[in-house]
Amino acid sequence: MFKRLLTDSISLVFQNLDAVFKVCGTWIAIQLILSFIVLFTVGAIDGTIDPSTLGPGAALLLLLNFTVAILAAASIAVAWHRFAMLGERPPALFARFGGLEARFLWKMVQLMLIAIVVVVPVIVVFSVVGGALPLPVAMSGLFAVLLFLVLPHLMRLNLVLPATALERPLGFQEAHRISKGLGWRMLWAVIVLSLPFSLAGLAIEYVLSLTGAGLPLILVQVKVMVLNVLLQILLTVLSLSVITAGYRIAMEKSVEPQIFD
Repeated sequence: MFKRLLTDSISLVFQNLDAVFKVCGTWIAIQLILSFIVLFTVGAIDGTIDPSTLGPGAALLLLLNFTVAILAAASIAVAWHRFAMLGERPPALFARFGGLEARFLWKMVQLMLIAIVVVVPVIVVFSVVGGALPLPVAMSGLFAVLLFLVLPHLMRLNLVLPATALERPLGFQEAHRISKGLGWRMLWAVIVLSLPFSLAGLAIEYVLSLTGAGLPLILVQVKVMVLNVLLQILLTVLSLSVITAGYRIAMEKSVEPQIFD
């Protein structure tokens, strides 16, 4: 199943790059424009932002940027899940946010709240118990518990997202039940697919810091921003594709017994 998650996700994305940029393009362009506005009107000369110096207008601009990013995440996810499962292709200019996207966003919020409820107590326990242990040992234990015990179960709950996008309601308990054995596989698939793009992003920043010597720092920041956005598009749809592939596998497993009835 792990190999299938990887191959299905990679083929879905790289065999449909036109759909990738249709789904993401308009939203990314809007976010880039807002980011440029923030960078040139709020950011310092080195491209950083000091929250303590922000006026009401600048704070509102940052809030708008954050809100658009959240709406875009839900809209892109819904469109990509529907393309992957139903073959539904969005128009060239796509920036839709309606009732379906709002329901999807609410599921995202619920997942975030569940993650907080589960993860925070684990961190608290390790912070208390870890006081008697060397810091590296305590941090390693916390990382291992989250990676191997907590996150795989949380990953299984993500199957409610493609189900919501397809308008086929799926409860969290049911999503967890039908995805037995998929949690750690989906988690590691996302990690494996994300690693090359994360390293590429760091490499881009390093190369541009060298080749951009003599240029205004803000221009280097703009170059980094644009190239990182392209990497982020691919990383986003690859991660969504892993969840889509997991949902498809879970659905296939859940109907298998009925074939022999």
